[in-house]
Amino acid sequence: MQRTYQLTEIAPTRAQGRLADLLLREGVACHFPVGALIQQKGDDGDGFWLVKSGTVSLCRFTADGDVTVFGVLGSGDLFGELAYFAGVPRQVDAVADGAASLVRISAPLIKRLLANQPDFALWLLRSLSNQLRTALDRIEGDRQLSAEHRIVRQLVEMVRREGAILAISQQQLGELIGVSRITSGQVLRRLAQNGLVSLEYGRINVLDPERLGRLIGV
Repeated sequence: MQRTYQLTEIAPTRAQGRLADLLLREGVACHFPVGALIQQKGDDGDGFWLVKSGTVSLCRFTADGDVTVFGVLGSGDLFGELAYFAGVPRQVDAVADGAASLVRISAPLIKRLLANQPDFALWLLRSLSNQLRTALDRIEGDRQLSAEHRIVRQLVEMVRREGAILAISQQQLGELIGVSRITSGQVLRRLAQNGLVSLEYGRINVLDPERLGRLIGV
């Protein structure tokens, strides 16, 4: 199974202190073994989850078994709240990376907390507003960058996490940053001609990470 990463810059909603205690007390505890599917893309967004212990990957699986990981959440993090409040199906899969304990926050409980716990409502509004602000800032920033800058930035970030041999195709790289396969291929061929990368089927080898990083000032 191939894993590629697009770790988000948008921090998840995080429960701490009294609010965390409230959710732990009122929600339903659930336990998942390693590799268990907690939610699936397309499921009803009928509540959300609080991670009590362990880690959970938010990802999307493809028909051929590949997976793109968008974020890894830990103790105190929430997920599923965006789909719930937007009234849309789940947008990602969620998988337990190891044995994980979670707390299920159901729709009836959410409605009760919103009605009876003003601090809970204010906390959620602040978190969702901050996520929207960060997303808009990132979109606006990306609009000002060339496709080459975004591709190089993605490669540099992946090398820092995974090493210089990246199990990702040219098309998948383009999809990660929102450019076409043709555009990503053109940029990667220029990088290859300059001795910065070598291209193989389903793989990109970064030959000179330091010089690659200097192209974008990192």
